[in-house]
Amino acid sequence: MITIIEVLVFLLFTFPSCLAQETNVSDYKALLAFKSNLILESINILSSNWSSNTHFCNWLGVSCSNSPDKRVVALQLRGLALRGIISPEIANLTRLLVLDLSSNDLGGTVPSELGLLLQLRLLNLTGNFLQGSIPANISHCQKLEELCISNNMITGSIPEELGLLSNLKALRLNDMNLTGNVPASLGNLSNLQYFYLHENTLLGDIPAEIGKLSHLTLLSFRGNNFTGSLPPLIFNISALQIIDFSINGLSGQLPENLGHWLPNLESLFVDSNRITGRIPVSLSNASKLNNLFLTENNFRGNIPSELGRLLQLEWLELEYNQLSNNTPSSIFNISSLQILEARHNYLSGQLPDDLGLWLPNLQEIYLSHNLFSGEIAPSICNASKLVYLEMSNNSFSGPIPMMLGKLVNLEHLNLQNNLLTSEPQSTHLDFLNSLVNSRNLEYLILGSNPLNGILPDSIGNLSSNLRVIAAESCQIKGSIPRGLGNLSSLSFLGLANNDLEGNIPPSFVGLLNLERLYLTGNNLKGPISAELCSIKSLGILHLGENMLSGSIPIFIKNLTELVEFSLAANSFNSNIPLSFWRLVKLESLNLSRTSLHGFIPPEMGNLKAVRIMDLSSSNFSGDIPNSLGSLQNLVSLDMSRNSFQGPIPDSVRNLIVLESLDLSSNVLSGMIPKALESMQDLKYLNLSFNRLHGEIPQKGVFLNLSYQSLMGNPQICGAPRLGLPSCPTQTSNRRRRTSHVLKITIPIIATFLLVVICCLTWISFYKKKVEGNTAVDSSPRMGHQIITYHELVRATAHFSEANLIGSGSSSMVYKGTLADGTVAAIKVLNMQSEGALKNFNAECEIMCNARHRNLVKIISTCSNMDFKAMVLEFMPNGTLDKWLHSHNNHLNLIQRIDIVTDVALAMEYLHHECTVPIVHCDLKPSNVLLDEEMTAHVADYGISKVLAQDQAMTQTRTLGTIGYIAPEYGLDGHVSTRADVYSFGILLLETFTRKKPTDDMFRGDLSLHQWVNRFFPDSVKVVLDSSLSSDMDFKKESSSAMLEQSLVSIIHVALQCLKESPEERINMRDVGVQLKKIRTESHQYARQGNPKFSNPHTKGL
Repeated sequence: MITIIEVLVFLLFTFPSCLAQETNVSDYKALLAFKSNLILESINILSSNWSSNTHFCNWLGVSCSNSPDKRVVALQLRGLALRGIISPEIANLTRLLVLDLSSNDLGGTVPSELGLLLQLRLLNLTGNFLQGSIPANISHCQKLEELCISNNMITGSIPEELGLLSNLKALRLNDMNLTGNVPASLGNLSNLQYFYLHENTLLGDIPAEIGKLSHLTLLSFRGNNFTGSLPPLIFNISALQIIDFSINGLSGQLPENLGHWLPNLESLFVDSNRITGRIPVSLSNASKLNNLFLTENNFRGNIPSELGRLLQLEWLELEYNQLSNNTPSSIFNISSLQILEARHNYLSGQLPDDLGLWLPNLQEIYLSHNLFSGEIAPSICNASKLVYLEMSNNSFSGPIPMMLGKLVNLEHLNLQNNLLTSEPQSTHLDFLNSLVNSRNLEYLILGSNPLNGILPDSIGNLSSNLRVIAAESCQIKGSIPRGLGNLSSLSFLGLANNDLEGNIPPSFVGLLNLERLYLTGNNLKGPISAELCSIKSLGILHLGENMLSGSIPIFIKNLTELVEFSLAANSFNSNIPLSFWRLVKLESLNLSRTSLHGFIPPEMGNLKAVRIMDLSSSNFSGDIPNSLGSLQNLVSLDMSRNSFQGPIPDSVRNLIVLESLDLSSNVLSGMIPKALESMQDLKYLNLSFNRLHGEIPQKGVFLNLSYQSLMGNPQICGAPRLGLPSCPTQTSNRRRRTSHVLKITIPIIATFLLVVICCLTWISFYKKKVEGNTAVDSSPRMGHQIITYHELVRATAHFSEANLIGSGSSSMVYKGTLADGTVAAIKVLNMQSEGALKNFNAECEIMCNARHRNLVKIISTCSNMDFKAMVLEFMPNGTLDKWLHSHNNHLNLIQRIDIVTDVALAMEYLHHECTVPIVHCDLKPSNVLLDEEMTAHVADYGISKVLAQDQAMTQTRTLGTIGYIAPEYGLDGHVSTRADVYSFGILLLETFTRKKPTDDMFRGDLSLHQWVNRFFPDSVKVVLDSSLSSDMDFKKESSSAMLEQSLVSIIHVALQCLKESPEERINMRDVGVQLKKIRTESHQYARQGNPKFSNPHTKGL
């Protein structure tokens, strides 16, 4: 018999084995569940490795304990391109210490079940596509030491419960969409060493409790919306090595004792905020400091000389502040210094004579846009590692150092806008000879200095990498060196406004990559050579104000990339060759003040991209070609002081964006085209000194036209206010003849109309029988053929869901192809919606009567008793909302400026150009559609309110969308054109910040308007869409500052639109004027800063 002791011994040895087997099975099932939630094609590496033929402890990324039960303690699958979701059953790995799924493509949410992993020490989910919020019950993982969920798409606020993780050493929640305030409870994480919250949309004050984190070594809150002052206690954490609060809205002053308790500080970043006051002297006590970034704040006063004690400092950024007085010489004695940026301040005085002697590691120095004076010390040439030397826009004087060639690593030299000269004992610019040794030189910018010398031919021996030579307004004499033709990488050559003479050298044929050539304002002679016309990369060619002669060569046709071309004020004496009109990319053409003559051919109409054309003060003759009407991007046209004759072509009506037209001092005859009065953008018109006759139109530009614009046309009449005679009335004989004719013609016309009406009635009756549809109701009359229901069925494939492109409570929109091949948008009315018939009739009437290039046009309608639809223009590029808020789309800066200007012009038309003002009531990005050229068209204006001419506002039910509705709209139901102005202001802000007014960060007391206003104007870049930085590199001078100013101007317009009181808001006419000016300037700046001049979708102005 088996004794009791034997049974107990048996149970003692078999029970743990059974238990271990059970827990093994649990871990095994959890791993299989994890695998089953991954998309199979992405886990080939797991499908072959995670096999039932192998114990799971040997699977890739799986680590087990050494104990007999072999429990899973680590799952590390970093960077395996895993796709799918994280299975909640992973929580069954109850002994898990490490879970690392970082750098994959996992989606879904962070499972709240992870809070059950009570033994977990490390959780790393960084670099995936996780969404949702951070689960609060992660706080149950009390042993957690590292929590890393950064670089995901997680939203919502930071759970206060995370403050319970007392063992946490690293918290990484950066690069996501977190909102709200930072919980004060995080100050309880007493063991925290690494704290990352950068690149979110967190807001409010930084909690003072953060100052209690005594073990903190790295603190990064960069790129949020924090406001208020920096908590002083943070600067008492002696363990801190890196502090980054850059790109926020922080204000106040830095603590005076900031550096006293930071012996380990290596990097301090507080740039791009609104911090004021002086730079604390105590910073000099942070002896380990490597990087000090104070850029783009409002610091005032001196740069403390004590900063010279920071002997490990490598990068010092002080630009865009209000620092003044002399720069302490001690700064130039920091031998470790590599980069010094102090641009855009009020620093003055002279630089030390030993500048460069104690800077052996200096690579970049930026001192432009200050008040420095005196000579540039030759000792700068001892800073042998220098790559960027930027000292423009100061008052430096004296000769440019002769030994610049010792800077063998130099890539960028910018000394423009100073008082620098050449060596007084030499007639040549000999300092250029030494630069031959700088073999990496790419930018040589010397413009606006009184150099007063001759370019040496050795300039052709400069670096083969040289891309830019800018030496405008430098009093340069002599001829253009032939050696310049050796610089085959040159893309920009600016020698305008000098005293150069002789011919343009044939050696220019070697400038294979030249894109911009500026030679305006010299004394150059001779013809335009065939060699110059062989530089096919040329986009801008300015040769004006010289003494060039001969003819325009036929080879000019080879410059197919030409965007700007000026020959103004030269001595050419020929016809324009027919081949010239093949330059179809031209946007700006200036042939004024030459002796060019002959007719302008119909081929002029090929220049469809041209925006500015000046043919004035030459000897052109003949008729103005009717093809002029093809130049629909033309903004300014000057053909004055020539010998043009014949009538003003009627096709001028097609120049829909024309703002300035000067045809004065010609021999034009005929009547003034009445079409000119309907050109709504036309602001300047001069028709003086011609042979025009007849009545002067009374509307549009003629309302404010002065006598000087019409004088010299003795046979015009009809404007008594200008002192011109009234036009003669019809004679009584004429009236009697007219009356007699009417007595005969009226009965004939009446009979004819009666027959037509009978025929139409019969046709209508016949159609009803054939189609089985009820009679057409009393919809507004359209200026087009009404389309049938069956045609729409065929066009949309029976209103297939595949063709559905939009839907709402009152209508659905389908894409369809009509019988003639036209692709259209078919808007089908929901007949069950309230007031459907009335709304349809009103919408049709408004859309038929409103005509503007930036409004969506109606093509046709289909209207029966039980079906109503409108056929509209189809916009292939969808809505502005899609382009702003989809990760697959990007609008560059110029495109955004073009779009908002288009919208402004459409709204100006609705408010100010229609017979009675039309209020849109629901202006927002989803109601702005983009055609194939990215031109904006305002949609859904047909459901708006029409105001009587004597009404400023009317009452209505709420039509608008939350976030875009003006404050007074919600209070009393009143709408007016000023409510649209408010909506447009919100649309402007959304377009350039890429933030919706309903985003989570604006759900409290903070609105989009208030958020932007907080940073305007000094720190406007803080609120801009970060993707715009690729269009506008703020680290470079050129045109980026100008583009930034354009953005400041746009935000200013938006804030004018968003005034609380409707009466204080700007009107859309003034908005249109300001945005058109900004658009014109921005296109110019973009071409200056971008060698490609514009992107394919950029419209002409």
